[in-house]
Amino acid sequence: MRWWSSLIRIGRDGLRIQRAFAAPSSIARAVLAVLLATVLGLLLDDPVAGAMASVGAFICGVGTLVSPLRHPVVNAFGMAAAFSTTAVLGALVHGTTWAFLLLLGVAAFATGLWRTLGVASGIRGCLAVIGLMITADLAPGVPAGLVMAGWIAVGTGLVVVVQLLPPYGPRFAAQRRALGALYRSLAEASVAAAPAALGVTAPFTAARQTLDLLPQFSRPAAAALFGLLGEAERIRRALHTVRLTEPAAGNQEALAAAAQVLGTVSRTVASGRGHRSADAAGSLLESWAAASPVRGPRDLSARLRQAEQLARSSTDDRLGDVLEPHAEVPGLYAGTPSVARTARRIRAQLRPQSLIFRHAVRLAVAVVVAEVIGRSIGGWGGLGISAHGFWVSLTTMLVLFPEYGHTVARAWGRAAGAVLGGVLAWALSLPHWSPGGLAALSVVLATASFVTLRTGQLMLNLWLTTWIVFLIHHVGGLPGPTAWARAADTVVGAALAVLVFLVWPTWSARRVPGLLAEWLRVQDRLLPELLTGYADVGAADRAAVDALRTRSRQLRGHLTAAVEQSQAEPAEHRCPWSGAQLEQIRTQVSTVAGCATLLGENLPRTPQDTVPELTELVDPLHEHLTALARAAAGAETVAPGALRRAFDSFTARSGLPAGTTDGSGSVTAGRAVALSTATVDAVEALTATIAARHRPRRHAAA
Repeated sequence: MRWWSSLIRIGRDGLRIQRAFAAPSSIARAVLAVLLATVLGLLLDDPVAGAMASVGAFICGVGTLVSPLRHPVVNAFGMAAAFSTTAVLGALVHGTTWAFLLLLGVAAFATGLWRTLGVASGIRGCLAVIGLMITADLAPGVPAGLVMAGWIAVGTGLVVVVQLLPPYGPRFAAQRRALGALYRSLAEASVAAAPAALGVTAPFTAARQTLDLLPQFSRPAAAALFGLLGEAERIRRALHTVRLTEPAAGNQEALAAAAQVLGTVSRTVASGRGHRSADAAGSLLESWAAASPVRGPRDLSARLRQAEQLARSSTDDRLGDVLEPHAEVPGLYAGTPSVARTARRIRAQLRPQSLIFRHAVRLAVAVVVAEVIGRSIGGWGGLGISAHGFWVSLTTMLVLFPEYGHTVARAWGRAAGAVLGGVLAWALSLPHWSPGGLAALSVVLATASFVTLRTGQLMLNLWLTTWIVFLIHHVGGLPGPTAWARAADTVVGAALAVLVFLVWPTWSARRVPGLLAEWLRVQDRLLPELLTGYADVGAADRAAVDALRTRSRQLRGHLTAAVEQSQAEPAEHRCPWSGAQLEQIRTQVSTVAGCATLLGENLPRTPQDTVPELTELVDPLHEHLTALARAAAGAETVAPGALRRAFDSFTARSGLPAGTTDGSGSVTAGRAVALSTATVDAVEALTATIAARHRPRRHAAA
């Protein structure tokens, strides 16, 4: 794709308005905090106090609305502490340019590293840095800056207070939302025509992340929720098995009934209130399982019943306390302390090849450069606030993302929203407003910003620009045309963010070989472990398999995202495979992952189910996957067909049946061989695509 075409395509995406909103109760709490801060300013007859308290309440309120994974009180308290602290630090370095720029660079670098914990965490880090900019850049002096920081802290404190007000909702609300979304995705995948729907990883990853955030002391009460995640893993594998062993024409009605049950589980766990599925759906599943000669429908029906029981148990906190940890997720339930886990994840990014590390360095440099440029611009001929780079630096920080597509899309959306918001703010500045009218309109504009927070950068920045410009102008007595300076600064900051990214880019296409190689190294451990598990009942290490599956799912999610992002990048030659080959790789990776799922699902449960002969495949598979991982990274070439020849030799020598009928005895061995055959076919197909790379040199992972 050409450069200009790429910019236009991504820009069009950045201007798109989405229908996505936060929970109404969460928006109401954020609005209430801003309203209380505004009323406080009116009662004190202090415009600065009201404005700064409103700013503190607004920024902290935004932090509670951005993809909340923890309890709202925890999110609010963390944002309040971080934002208030940076505001105080900014006031202390006000007037000392070198100290401010140094502190700003360090804070921006830390924010970039904080992106390791997710997009929402990275945005919250950016919001915290805004406190530093406000008092260091906009305060008239150190004493006044400390006063501003004090009122900002009051506003953030109001956000914490409103989180303590009723209604409280169910316990573990964030975890329930994630699990509800997971079961909803399973319901959709169960009736989807494409088998790839079962390979979607995002809902499982999100559910694991939210459960992993729970402190150790609260996990016994959440045992039912951990169990629901474990059952979701088993249900997905059972659905894979049904698609493999059942004729597609004969199970659509039963799968529709399974989708009804999964939808009921989703509603129960998400709401914390019991829901019952239709009796007809349960009866249909029971009769389907009883009539089927294969094991898949029986397993699926039993696991759906177990999921329903766990969903009902999750609505009773006292019952949850007596449940045992689910066998499917033992490592997740045991967990590690949050601080140690966070430190380990951030420490792993402290290397020059890391995408996050490069983003952190780029962000630190860009934000400092933006501040200097903003100060150099001045006040746009008297329209803006002179001797500050606040809006340019702020925009650069919020636009610059680790990926090209996100950076360009946010630049287009934020710049367009700022221009439209400047027009609206200028229009609103023309009439004379009474203190009460000013307070009422500022709350209305803040509410519009909260409501449109997730609809895209265009709508969000339109209302955000209007609110901030309107509020600050009336507090500072600045002329209405200052709105145009705010819009101009935003356009400059957005353009600078894109320019900085292009000067030192991190192309997603270049990351694909490294991510694919890393994923293959995980399969090099997972698939042999699963094959070894057929030697005897319990031979597979369930905890190790669970950990490897988790890592495989994470890497597959990163790989899928990199492939998707690379399609919009302006230079296809940056990757050793074409766009069509990248899509093939994504599909084939999903197929291999599905084969691993089925191998794990059909591990022997009785001595009659064991197939010890399959352990002979461990060494050939290990050697092939090791070579394939090196080939994916560009270190060597690999020829398709070697694994197939080794497998054909094994089947001819072992005498194992190749049937796919379920049952006992030799047909059980036949099913295991059929799954092994499917795995070999999937690996060989991936091998052929990797071997077709058109650039032989090695590609960096970052």
